[in-house]
Amino acid sequence: TKEEALDLPEQTFENRYITLSRSERNLYDRLRRDSYAELADGGTITATTVLTKLLRLQQFTGGFLVEDDAIQPKLVSRGKLDALEDILQDYVVEGKKKLVIFARFIPEVTAIMKMIDKTFQKTGKKQVAIYGAIKKEDRGPIIKQFQEDPDTVIIVGQIDTLGVGVTLTAADTCVYYSKNFNYATYEQSLSRIHRIGQRNTCTYIDLETEGTVDEMIGKALARKEDMAKTVVDDWRAYFE
Repeated sequence: TKEEALDLPEQTFENRYITLSRSERNLYDRLRRDSYAELADGGTITATTVLTKLLRLQQFTGGFLVEDDAIQPKLVSRGKLDALEDILQDYVVEGKKKLVIFARFIPEVTAIMKMIDKTFQKTGKKQVAIYGAIKKEDRGPIIKQFQEDPDTVIIVGQIDTLGVGVTLTAADTCVYYSKNFNYATYEQSLSRIHRIGQRNTCTYIDLETEGTVDEMIGKALARKEDMAKTVVDDWRAYFE
C-alpha cells in the first residue's frame, strides 16, 4: 500500500456530534420540507438543482441562514463554533499542538477566525488562512509560516483551496468544520497532514450536526461516492 511504501503513520477518525436546539431543528426542518416541495414541483430534477438545495441545508448546519433576499448570510447557530472552541482548548491551548481546520464556505472561515482571535487574545499565538480570495503567489509564504513558525498554531482554509497540493505536516490533527460533496477533494485533503515528513498518528475530527445533511455527506464520502453523480437517483432521501 501507499502507507507501507512511504512508511506513513496511522490515521484515526473521530466524529463530534452537534445537536440542534428545538428552534434550530424546527427551522432546519422547514428548510428541508420547502426544498423537497420545490424539487417535487419543479419538473426535471438535475444534480445542480438538488445540490443547490443541499448547499443551503449545509450552510445552516454550519450556523448560517441565507435568506432569499439577503446579501449576506446570517449567523443563527453557534453549535459547531462552540464544538470547535472546545477542540481548540483541548488540542492547541492545553495539548500544545498545531491544528488544520477545513471549512467549505467563506462565512464559516470568517466566523472561525474571529473565534480563534478571541481565544488567542494576549497569548502570542497566531493563525493564518488560505481561501479563494488569497492570491496564489501569497499562499506559499502562508504555508511556510504555518510549517516553520512555532507561534503560528492554526491554519484555516476552504477545503477546495487548502485541501489540495500543499504540505501541512507541522500539524497531525485536522478538523472538518464542513466538507464538500466531492470525494476526490476530501481524499486529497486527508493527505495534507498525512504525507512524507509526518511522524505522528494523524487525527481527523469531523463536526457533524445530528439528523441533518451532514450525516448524509459523511456516509457518501465514506462510500467513496461523488454526490454529484449519485444524488439525482436518491434525491428524496436527502429531504424526507
